[in-house]
Amino acid sequence: MISNSQSLAFGAKATKHTSRSRMWLKFIIAVVLTVGSWQVGSSVYLLAKAQLAQYLIADAWQATLKDGAQHKPWDWADTHPVAKLSFPNLDKTSYVLEGATGRNMAFGPARTLTGGMPGDQLSTIISAHNDSHFSFLKEVELEELIHVETTLGNFVYRVTDLKVVDSSKEQVLIKQKDELVLTTCYPFDALQTGGNLRYQITAIRL
Repeated sequence: MISNSQSLAFGAKATKHTSRSRMWLKFIIAVVLTVGSWQVGSSVYLLAKAQLAQYLIADAWQATLKDGAQHKPWDWADTHPVAKLSFPNLDKTSYVLEGATGRNMAFGPARTLTGGMPGDQLSTIISAHNDSHFSFLKEVELEELIHVETTLGNFVYRVTDLKVVDSSKEQVLIKQKDELVLTTCYPFDALQTGGNLRYQITAIRL
């Protein structure tokens, strides 16, 4: 029979082991994000970097929810997470970084600074690459729900429009309404990137 003191000892040891394992995981991810610059042209490296970064971004987001402060996902980051996107029908989740620059989008979806945030009477525009964090957007259908978690609470949006636009002729409009606009390059299975076509999903808040 195990005594209470033995149980406490086992619990403390397990907690210490879990903490140590998580520390090593974060260290390994940080190394992957840092090392490998010589492979910068490798799609395999870029995809791995994008996926692994989400673990650090998720930790930073949990810290933000606890104290409301901005937390960088890694020390040298010039951005921070501002929201969490969830697609219940597809069982997909992504963390959104502040500032839709090419550098930030290499690590995850990012919010356009000139747009709003959920709860504002201003379009929230979020962009990501179609070969990584927004590859599943092609599976999103009309009337589906998208959940957005921010420091102000949880917001639910319903998909009202799916379309392909030519970015050289039509830019995403920032409207005076609480809507969510998700954009990514199109087509999804293109062999070459950098074209003008964009896949755009619009959803209105319920």
